[in-house]
Amino acid sequence: MGSWGVRAHESDCGLDLLAVAENRILRGIKFKTFHVRHITELLRAHLIDEFAKESYGWEAQYIDFFYEYTLPHDFAHAVMLVAECFADYRKKGKYVIHDYEAKKNRHISEFVFTNADLEFLLTELQSILNPEHALYDSWKNSESLKKWQAHIKLLCDTLSQAISEGGDGNG
Repeated sequence: MGSWGVRAHESDCGLDLLAVAENRILRGIKFKTFHVRHITELLRAHLIDEFAKESYGWEAQYIDFFYEYTLPHDFAHAVMLVAECFADYRKKGKYVIHDYEAKKNRHISEFVFTNADLEFLLTELQSILNPEHALYDSWKNSESLKKWQAHIKLLCDTLSQAISEGGDGNG
């Protein structure tokens, strides 16, 4: 897996997770609503399910590595992805996703969230900035570390602002 920028939208992991949300939720509701909690929970469950499918017969050390490094790393991508979708929505009044199956862009004009949903994303994003975090670890030797950190901080600022505005409901 690779990345070509600092956004989750600019990484294989992020785009794979977006495809999961698209195929398992968004397409079924005709890309009408982005429900922050449902999509976040779906992505976490997906990561755990994929591990369960792939890990049968693994030695304990590999299972430990998954829970200590891989799951936090990949779930951090999921949180970043959801936060980026929300930030794009706040900035533009809609979130545009390319529907590869229909070969056209879809415009999601409704986001459903609570302050608790946004606070969860914010807490998770803040933890990513800890040098001990698995995702931070993957960026620590990158020339783009400062740019990546600035991106995470911008997402945190967007979420904090929405929370202070009483973020329950639609964006």
